[in-house]
Amino acid sequence: MIAASLLPWFEWLQHTGLGETIRHSAALIALLEIVHLIGMTLLIGSVLMVDLSLMGRGIRGYPAPEIARQLRGWTVAGLAIMLASGPLLLSSEALRCYQSPAFWIKMALLALAVSFHFTIHRRVTRAGNVSHSEARVVGGLSLALWISVALAGKAIAIFQQQ
Repeated sequence: MIAASLLPWFEWLQHTGLGETIRHSAALIALLEIVHLIGMTLLIGSVLMVDLSLMGRGIRGYPAPEIARQLRGWTVAGLAIMLASGPLLLSSEALRCYQSPAFWIKMALLALAVSFHFTIHRRVTRAGNVSHSEARVVGGLSLALWISVALAGKAIAIFQQQ
């Protein structure tokens, strides 16, 4: 299993100076969580606007490709913030995350959501000439994937506290 071969990396990450420093500082953990949530808000907020447009529920008078173009920077910024703050948060509790099924589900969903976003979603939002049904399906799938990533992330925290 791939996860079993990653255990030494998770052990190393948790015992790095950075991981130790973050783990022993409630203020750093809180700050990183805030930054991570800001990234998630930027990402999901901008994706929501585009996906609602794709599903015919967005801002009237603005086509989805135009909304996607205008929000692309915010989407990428949100993803970049999350991808930078996530590993820092992980370093503070790497072994607990390694043992959490919710963590692995989140990572799988994240990989799927990012892949979908930068392939199929991007093709549809740049084309502008796709069928309404294809646009609706792509918007719905995109939204479902990103919301699932966020829920799986919340599940990590919920199930680690038990």
